[in-house]
Amino acid sequence: MPRDYPRPEGHGGAGRAALTGPDAAISIRPIVRLGHISDLHIGDRARYPRNGIAARDCDRHSVKLLKKILQALAEEAVDHLVVTGDVTLSGETSEFERAAELLSPWAEAGRLTVIPGNHDVWSYESAASWRFLRQLGADGRGMKKPVAVYPLAVDLSPEVTLVALDSARHGEAPLTTSGALGIDQLAATREVVRETTKQGRAVVLALHHHLVIPPERVPSDLRLARMPLADAYQVVRLLAEMPIAAVLHGHRHTSFRLDLPGPSGTTPVICSGSASRVADEPARRPRALVHEFDRSGLHGVAALVAAPA
Repeated sequence: MPRDYPRPEGHGGAGRAALTGPDAAISIRPIVRLGHISDLHIGDRARYPRNGIAARDCDRHSVKLLKKILQALAEEAVDHLVVTGDVTLSGETSEFERAAELLSPWAEAGRLTVIPGNHDVWSYESAASWRFLRQLGADGRGMKKPVAVYPLAVDLSPEVTLVALDSARHGEAPLTTSGALGIDQLAATREVVRETTKQGRAVVLALHHHLVIPPERVPSDLRLARMPLADAYQVVRLLAEMPIAAVLHGHRHTSFRLDLPGPSGTTPVICSGSASRVADEPARRPRALVHEFDRSGLHGVAALVAAPA
């Protein structure tokens, strides 16, 4: 959870300077700094070939680069970290164990929210055994007795709530299986958003799959077009009808932002790209995003980009 507000001088960022003198009683807007990473694709090379994936596929992502990103987030002292899916390469037990180890500082501090992606339910064994929830779970600590937890509302501050959604679905053909939220989760999400906004709080949605394909494409961003979110139109409709501060997602390995119509303006829909991708294309270089929110919405986004390994 974030520290008490207002923050002392020297912490950096908007709304963090301490007030002194006659204006000391004036409240500073409480800004929440939310770190956002996605598509870690942590692989255990010794386990492949397996699940239709070759050992060389592990080389497309780098734990060394991921560590740089995590270190940069630690130095930024973000209030909370959300990981929007594809934590593992194909949901192997050893991959979840490594992910839990890398994310443990945030989990132990109670400042972590993790969402599954399609790669985390890539194999039938991973999906059928609830491996994501058992070994990692929504808070990075795992669950002894897995139960459905999404949509999960996480209060980041007295003014901002993160609502985490599960769009990951297993299919016999993983390379073409669409994501989906489903009727029940969408209905529950609407209710959470309705009640939270009644309290005057900003709502940030987070899920794995993209809602809209961006008009700007990079050459290596073609295959994911075959794995969309089947009920994306329902989320777009929700954004048009209810006030949402932002939608955060991953899946596409390309950092971009789109603005979709909202009830009073537009809603930013932001993809962080991958936090571990080994790529020369600038839009695909491994990165984290740091979003700043208060009850009035999104105030800024900063990118932390890892230098080549």
